[in-house]
Amino acid sequence: MRAPGKVTKAFLCVLVVVFTCLVQVVLGRQTGLLNKSEDVRPPLFDTPSYVELFDGDTLELEFTGKENCHLGSLSVVLVNTDSKGKGIISFLLADASGSEIWSADMDESAVSVGEWVNIGSPDFYLEKGKSYRLSITAKGCSPYFIKTQIDATNKVLPFYEKVAGSDNGISLGTSVISDKPLTYADIFYYSRIIAVIVGAAVICFIVFGYGKSIRALRSIPELGIIETAGNDAFLCVLFVTLCLSIWVNGYLEGINISADSAGYLREAVNMAAGNGFHYDGIAGYGNTWFANWPILYPAMIALVMKITGLEVYVASKVLSMILVGALIIILRVTYKKDAWFYALFMTNLGLMYLYWYSWSELPFIIFMVLFVLSLHRVLEAKENRAVNYVFLGISAFLCFLTRYFGIFTYFVIGLYILVLLFDKLFGSKKGDLRKVFFMTITAFVSGVMCILYLVNNKIQNGMPSGVSRSMWWDDYQSLTNDLVKALLAEIFNIFHTEVPAYIAGLSYGKSVLIVFLFILVLAFFVFENVRRLSRESVFITTGVVYYLMFIVIRYFSSMDTFYYRFFAPATFLITLGTAGLIYDKIRAKRVRGSILIAVTLFVGIFGCSNYAEHIRTNTLAYYDIVKMSWDEDYAEIPDRSVVIFSTLDYRSQYYRPDVVEGTISPEDSMDTLRERYSGSDQMCILSSDAAAMADAGIYDESINSAIRDNLSEGKKYCIISF
Repeated sequence: MRAPGKVTKAFLCVLVVVFTCLVQVVLGRQTGLLNKSEDVRPPLFDTPSYVELFDGDTLELEFTGKENCHLGSLSVVLVNTDSKGKGIISFLLADASGSEIWSADMDESAVSVGEWVNIGSPDFYLEKGKSYRLSITAKGCSPYFIKTQIDATNKVLPFYEKVAGSDNGISLGTSVISDKPLTYADIFYYSRIIAVIVGAAVICFIVFGYGKSIRALRSIPELGIIETAGNDAFLCVLFVTLCLSIWVNGYLEGINISADSAGYLREAVNMAAGNGFHYDGIAGYGNTWFANWPILYPAMIALVMKITGLEVYVASKVLSMILVGALIIILRVTYKKDAWFYALFMTNLGLMYLYWYSWSELPFIIFMVLFVLSLHRVLEAKENRAVNYVFLGISAFLCFLTRYFGIFTYFVIGLYILVLLFDKLFGSKKGDLRKVFFMTITAFVSGVMCILYLVNNKIQNGMPSGVSRSMWWDDYQSLTNDLVKALLAEIFNIFHTEVPAYIAGLSYGKSVLIVFLFILVLAFFVFENVRRLSRESVFITTGVVYYLMFIVIRYFSSMDTFYYRFFAPATFLITLGTAGLIYDKIRAKRVRGSILIAVTLFVGIFGCSNYAEHIRTNTLAYYDIVKMSWDEDYAEIPDRSVVIFSTLDYRSQYYRPDVVEGTISPEDSMDTLRERYSGSDQMCILSSDAAAMADAGIYDESINSAIRDNLSEGKKYCIISF
């Protein structure tokens, strides 16, 4: 076929230019919808704390404009409503003189509990310094607003909010409409620059041909650097992106603290203060041995605190960033120029959640990776070097020191000992009995260290792992359903996505079928491509042993149900092993280079820029907002106190490490309470609870007398000194 002539090329280039210009014109056109608007909503507490509005009552809010701006829609978050209810919630906005500006009625059935719901658009101009009044009336229902911290609310919203009869804000948001009309380019992000790039690329292909254009592209020094040093460039971009995600999701826009996290953080605070394993040492109790979880993770947090001087929760986020960097470095050292491909799987959605929380799973994953690499080195080495076995024993012990379940690594060692023995007795006769001997000694010595740790826990705490983990009653049908859901989620988490709604809504039988088929296809692929005792096989085998042991143990012991926290570490191991098999299929340099450039640009543009935008637009960190709430909750509680029948946020256990929780029974007296809570200087009881206790007549007179002497009207707590 004849190549197009110069005239044809020129004509085609003109067409491309004209088409690109037309695209720019279309993208610049107004959509005919609305002007550009931005939703402005106050951060909400994720603990039950409500401003209650009962049937027939009216909630009055006063607004004072902070700036001149055009307000669009109003939105609310409500709870305590019924999707089938017939109640009405009325809204009336008036100016300072009482003249109506806007009114709307919202059906109770239109409310999605706990989600932002648009109630309409007043569409009026807010004037700076001018006051307005919003009246909200409940008719036939009792909607509750979620309470917000008033300082944070007033910093975010374009007006100062004051709720009648409350010192807090409510879950009310608005939108601010700009004077600039909304264009198609505003809807389709990056569409203008993408259109120009595509147009320029097409012109290059027309003028120079595809082959010459690609060669010219590769000759550009900057792109050459991406190909030659792209591996390290991508790892750096990925590290920055993951650090930004930790900061945004774990500090700016959320606070990821579970009951376990609170325990880790409280112990870290005490370690940093020099109290060692005693997690209530600051509170004055030296007999509270930290045994519910292994010590290594809180020790890491405490070390970061001592080095940086940071507060404990922030130190835990910084530690997560350090550990993410350490994992990337391990992959870089292990896979060298190919590390970028394996590091892609660090974006597993389950792993991302682990990064955001203050949990020990992240260091556990690192030590498991080191364990697999050490085990593989032992298996493949022709010489039995002592250093290989030392690393194997230490990595297994470190797995145990981050999670008690890390003891499963010794079962993995035992499995490979059996494999070597089988080879010697029934296989190729090449099994190395010296490896069997040295691996057995390594597992024994390292395992004894784990046992001694548990024995010391037993001596100090009374139980090897701090609490009873014996069998409890479970609805095994529900547990199995949770297992299937968790396994299905793990499949999609690998690709950094939630389970699609249409798949999540499938019947139980179909979900089981999807999981079974995925496992079957994966097993077939692995068996067809893996080499026995290769690094990939050790990764996959370790992950499979983890899965099997954990599932079996969960059916016979007390812990949370199946979810990503338990499975993500093993999924990452299996993914690394499978990735090695897949990478063999795409080893062509051109394919690898193209994928590398694509993923680097994607993560850099859509990852870093997205999280950076979150940081730029956040005016007040969610963590700081929650701390304001805790400051308020703890305001009346003196240092070194025991709080009886505590209603404090369980996540704040580390925030006031000098405070402990306690109870009172009818058999108690002030003397027994002084003895039991000898580390505390005073006892705090909610005034409402204290009054009810005194009126109940079932508690010892010494307690009732102390309550009557210290109960003060207007005080949240009745504080009794020991």
